[in-house]
Amino acid sequence: MADYTTLDIKTVKKLIAEYDLGKFTSMTPLEGGQANSSLKISTQKGVYTLSVCDEKSQEEIHCLTRVLTHLKAQNFPSTRLISTQSGKPFILYGDKPVYVKAFLAGEVCRDLSSGMLFQTGQAMAKLHGLAVLPGLPGQFPYGLTAFDEILDRAHPYVDWLGKKQKFLETAIDKTMAKGFIHGDLFWDNLLFSGGKLVAILDFEEACIYYKLFDIGMAALGCCTDDGRLAMNRVKQLVAGYQQISPLTDAEKNQLKIFMEYAGVASSFWRFRQYNIRYPLPEKKDNYLELSRLADQIHTMNENRFYEIFKN
Repeated sequence: MADYTTLDIKTVKKLIAEYDLGKFTSMTPLEGGQANSSLKISTQKGVYTLSVCDEKSQEEIHCLTRVLTHLKAQNFPSTRLISTQSGKPFILYGDKPVYVKAFLAGEVCRDLSSGMLFQTGQAMAKLHGLAVLPGLPGQFPYGLTAFDEILDRAHPYVDWLGKKQKFLETAIDKTMAKGFIHGDLFWDNLLFSGGKLVAILDFEEACIYYKLFDIGMAALGCCTDDGRLAMNRVKQLVAGYQQISPLTDAEKNQLKIFMEYAGVASSFWRFRQYNIRYPLPEKKDNYLELSRLADQIHTMNENRFYEIFKN
């Protein structure tokens, strides 16, 4: 957890006084999340999640709160934003945005069953089918356009990243459909209860981008086994997606490339995060897991890959 902000009880009480939540009773730190510090807050009126955005600007959080409001209006299973008593979607703690959501009961599961993966694919397809929210970013925040930020550095990973960038810029078919994507559908952003998907969490990276990229990211985030992509698991994810939104032949031909792209992009985020922005010796090599997955996908036999589309 990127626990950059620590809040004491006095501060939390002052922050939630902006809301109509009732009298404070307790708080507990929440695990998970790479760019937020979150607390589970209990009051006389209910249970809530309070998040301090350690790396997002006010503009970015304004966009996020609009996304959550849009998802609620579309009845999509996600967390529900709580507005302040004056109707504001978020407040400030110093210069950091703070927002409150209704707490959802359930659990995140690292090892998703076939049924869970199928449900995740279905939910992702439904998300991609929602009306586009005006004003969302038209690029993924740590996609191809962001790689140049570190390409002037001397490091073996940067050499690898530069080669991947050149390959992807040529290999990606830019006519592939775009839509409302989550962008970070890893297992810890999925909430289940009794094996049923309750909600998709953390829409901080939501944008208008390639739908195949979202599928690729979900495959990396939910379908690995001992550091390698498990194609039988990917098959369940894709089957769920296709039940709602069948892929075209052109999309099937591009999915392998977008899965590799997702691995490169997420490895870039980890390298930049833990080697440049917030250097952490214990996490400095975390990018390797995802760069190796990207290489695994790149070298995968085409015929073996396309087995995921067969019944």
